[in-house]
Amino acid sequence: MRTLMPEDNQKVPSQIFRWFEKMKNNYEQNVQSVLQRFEEYSHSQQLRIDQANQSTIDNLKSSHQKHLDQQNTQIKQLTDDVSYYKAQMAKQQQTIEQLNSRYDAVMSCLLTEKRKDIDIKDIFSDEDIQSDEKNEFIEGLHLSSNNSELNRHFQQTNQKTVKTHINERGGSIQEGVPSALEQCDDNLFDQAILKRQSGDVKQAFQLFEQAAKLGHAKSMGAMGRSFFLGEGIEEDQTMGLAWLIHAANQALPQAVARVKYFQENNNEFYQQAYTVSKQLSIS
Repeated sequence: MRTLMPEDNQKVPSQIFRWFEKMKNNYEQNVQSVLQRFEEYSHSQQLRIDQANQSTIDNLKSSHQKHLDQQNTQIKQLTDDVSYYKAQMAKQQQTIEQLNSRYDAVMSCLLTEKRKDIDIKDIFSDEDIQSDEKNEFIEGLHLSSNNSELNRHFQQTNQKTVKTHINERGGSIQEGVPSALEQCDDNLFDQAILKRQSGDVKQAFQLFEQAAKLGHAKSMGAMGRSFFLGEGIEEDQTMGLAWLIHAANQALPQAVARVKYFQENNNEFYQQAYTVSKQLSIS
């Protein structure tokens, strides 16, 4: 058995110390290695998280930008649509105004023509001139008090015309006694009335014309009616008014009223008819 020497006793603590130092170093290295690996792992994890977050942020930004682009596109489209419909509405409004203007012009023209037709044709009633009690073309149309001077003028003209006709035919004037010529004219007029009542308007016109050319006042008025309404003859309003002017010169009240009406309301038409009346052949 070996006995430890004092020198050996001194080596034992020194070996233990070195062993602890070595263990300590190993431990520190291990801890440092673990910490380093932990830091590396943490760093890699942080990078991964940062990359994932950045990718998510980028995706959100891209999605948001796409959404904004879509909204802007829709807004632009809606703006363009609004501008288009405004332009269409403006065109439609302009078209409506043009149509209204044309409508007003057409209606004005139609109303003017209608008033003209009313002024001319509707001045005659459907009643026939058959007697002194029933000899008006329009019921209720009379000369007012301020027409007395015009009426007296026509009556004076009528008296002069009657005297001239009788003198030319070699007759004499007897107040209150109708001459044979007047009776003949009345007979033609009565026959014409009967023909017109029976529907033979052409024959009626011929009889009216014969009596009118002999100076029969009522027949002249009937000639005016025939030309105005186209009864038995082609409608000729100028010729109709020309005959009414002659009837008015014979002091036929309803003819006087109508001639005065056209003088006041359509003088140009009256002047044309007056010129034509000068050309009519009346005995």
